[in-house]
Amino acid sequence: MDTIEISLILNNIEISKLQLLREEITSLISPAGYTFIDVLEFSRAGNLILKISYPRYYKGTNAYLIRSRAECFEVQKYFCEAILENSKWKEFISGVRLSRVDIPFTFYVDTVFSHYRNIFYIFAQVYNLKKAKSNSRGFIDLITDEFQTIIYSSNGSSRKDCNNKLEIYNQYKNLEGKVKEEIFIKIIKKYPDLEKRMRLEVSKRVNLRKNFSIQNFKRFDILRNYFSAYKNYILDNVLDFKIIEELYNQWAKELADKLNKEKTMKNFSYEIFILKNIKNLYDYEIIKRALKISIDNIKTKENAVTKVRKIIKEYEIQNKIIIIDIYSILHKMKDHIEKEELIK
Repeated sequence: MDTIEISLILNNIEISKLQLLREEITSLISPAGYTFIDVLEFSRAGNLILKISYPRYYKGTNAYLIRSRAECFEVQKYFCEAILENSKWKEFISGVRLSRVDIPFTFYVDTVFSHYRNIFYIFAQVYNLKKAKSNSRGFIDLITDEFQTIIYSSNGSSRKDCNNKLEIYNQYKNLEGKVKEEIFIKIIKKYPDLEKRMRLEVSKRVNLRKNFSIQNFKRFDILRNYFSAYKNYILDNVLDFKIIEELYNQWAKELADKLNKEKTMKNFSYEIFILKNIKNLYDYEIIKRALKISIDNIKTKENAVTKVRKIIKEYEIQNKIIIIDIYSILHKMKDHIEKEELIK
């Protein structure tokens, strides 16, 4: 669990009192000693919109991984008792509306996050087939040419306002850019696995028809209600192997057709052919399938596979990108997400 966005339904609160309420919410300290709520805005409907961070409640940073429903209940209970049920504010707050829920999943990479960019390209192809009006965007450090964040959204809306999205990011870099250096040093000492974390965070706008009473919001099992659907959002929209297999076969056929034409030309070279087409060669598995289609003779095929693998391996090292193991990594990611379970 990461964050939720809620609206406080207010009753005729004066501007002066509203400002005091905003300040009290923003400065609310958890028992562990951290602020964990941001006041985002005062809506046109007259509601106060808040973002509550479950990890910050416990450790002051989302490097802490929320693993249980009980942890979520504690956060909601504390917030309700400290603010919503406080006699100072109770008469001005009639209910709570849940508007957005963010649930992250963590996959541990074997190398640098940006080396996985072919994974991100494949995800984009699958997601775009699944979502008719989807939008896939990558944010790159122009100095290092490294991917840091990739967003697959359900529509062309802004990053903030889209109805649902999958955001994949380098959690190490994400935190490094958000906090002061001395704080970040403490974080990486406390969480030595941070540099290996690929964060897959599903964020959805929640369309509940009714508001929660304060008591019902305190007891609402958010993680249990949304966890399975969010997990399936990743499995269905980027790790659907039926679609992945169809794409691989399509790409292999297209590559085989190109290869057959190129082989008839004088001075044909596998190296030149591979480098000419490398932009769209997301996975060595695609090349192997293309060679299988293109070459009938077993010995010739084996020699071609050996040559191509050597070329790809050298390209991987020089360009800091994974190509050879993509297919197995996709399966590993799928297995990892499937095994994610709730803790009481």
